[in-house]
Amino acid sequence: MHSDEVLAYLENHPDFLQHHAERFGLRAAATQQDRVVVSLADRQMLELKDRNRQLEARLHQLIRHGEANDQIIHSAHRLSLTLQRCLTLQQVADGLASCFQQDFALERMALRLWHPAAEASPLFNARHEVQALARNLSAPYCGPYVNDEVLGWFPATPVLQSFSQIPLTDASGAVFGLLVLASDDAQRFTFDMHTHYLAQMGEIISAALLRVLGQA
Repeated sequence: MHSDEVLAYLENHPDFLQHHAERFGLRAAATQQDRVVVSLADRQMLELKDRNRQLEARLHQLIRHGEANDQIIHSAHRLSLTLQRCLTLQQVADGLASCFQQDFALERMALRLWHPAAEASPLFNARHEVQALARNLSAPYCGPYVNDEVLGWFPATPVLQSFSQIPLTDASGAVFGLLVLASDDAQRFTFDMHTHYLAQMGEIISAALLRVLGQA
């Protein structure tokens, strides 16, 4: 039998050497999942490839986060410009509703104030529990919970699953209002969200409100 014939036979019968390993002085593998011994260079190459895949995934994640942040900054800029053009409290409220709907895809927003200059407005709310809630917020709250009073500011449908509650403050830090954003998406506002941009928008909105309230 020629060597080509032997090779052809082994190729067509891959289990031959496994079954006759002892006869030929070979060690039979216990299972097909036996560990394969590789050289140090091969191992380093595998580790580099794995590390490269991790870095690529991280890079794509950073790019996505950067694009999302750019969109938020752009939308917040449009919100700021809109509020600068407002001359009355009602214009501010309408401008907020329009911006959050168009730029942030949020159709559920509630604004309540207890500033003395807002007493004649339907936005006025002097309930102590709401004021206490807002005063206890050192930063915007994001999550699935609001009290019954706040929930009552929204229509019964759709069923809202997540909320952001943003305190509105004056220059001294005194709270004079509460802005609540709501969504039927449970993942829109979550406990682990960063609230930096929400806090900045709260400052912008507070400044706009105080400006028009001071002119009332």
